[in-house]
Amino acid sequence: MKFGPVPLGEAEGAVLAHSLRAGGRVLKKGAVLGREALAALGAEGLAEVVVARLEPGDVAENEAAEALARAIGGDGLTLTKAHTGRVNFKARGPGVLVVDAGKVRAINAVDPGLTLATLAPFTRVTKGLLAGTVKVIPYAVPGAALEAACAAAEGALRLAPVVLKRAAVVLTEVPGQKPTITEKGREAVVGRLNALGIDVAEVAVVPHEEAALAAALGAARADLALILTGSATSDAHDVSPQALRRAGGWTVSACRWTRATCCSSGPWARCR
Repeated sequence: MKFGPVPLGEAEGAVLAHSLRAGGRVLKKGAVLGREALAALGAEGLAEVVVARLEPGDVAENEAAEALARAIGGDGLTLTKAHTGRVNFKARGPGVLVVDAGKVRAINAVDPGLTLATLAPFTRVTKGLLAGTVKVIPYAVPGAALEAACAAAEGALRLAPVVLKRAAVVLTEVPGQKPTITEKGREAVVGRLNALGIDVAEVAVVPHEEAALAAALGAARADLALILTGSATSDAHDVSPQALRRAGGWTVSACRWTRATCCSSGPWARCR
């Protein structure tokens, strides 16, 4: 692609590089200059104009953006129509964004004019949220560069949809706890679940006691059970983890020494 000022007489069919006002209207950057637009610019006293001119093998910005976005695929994501060299990926529904950082880097390393930007890996998204963007920065890119980027693009970005459909929420209360605190906790947890498209099958409020909490967990009939305690958990043998074990479950904790995920009966048990 050639870029720079040219005489008006040589600018027909070129792409206007910068927006200009002529004949009472605005000629927007990216517009292909025709005779009428050039005549209006000439009437404004301009002798030359800054343009981009495609060379053989170049691919125009919108066509290139669409090609790269299609190569990425984006399962679970909707592609917008290309405009000014940009195609957006929007979530079709709630879920978690899965990003292959290596492929994103590979795409962005091909040519300075081709870019893919995304939300952080494993970001929780809702329907319609902007998850990523393909942007072709210049008005055209070399076809060979576009082909190389497309070859590296498949699977760079996708949406992992929510698979759990129903949840149970168990809240515990300590003596003297204000009802408003319980209600705020309920609203916060239920709101987040609903945002993910998960129905709340039941909400149980029980005393902050091991037996009561274990019974509520054992009675829950859902794909997922969440506990929000009225008192913070301070030890692996505190009320909530003990109640979970009593109900037939087990705890998962972060290992201080390896930063790995452990399944253990104690917080610092050896990883396995």
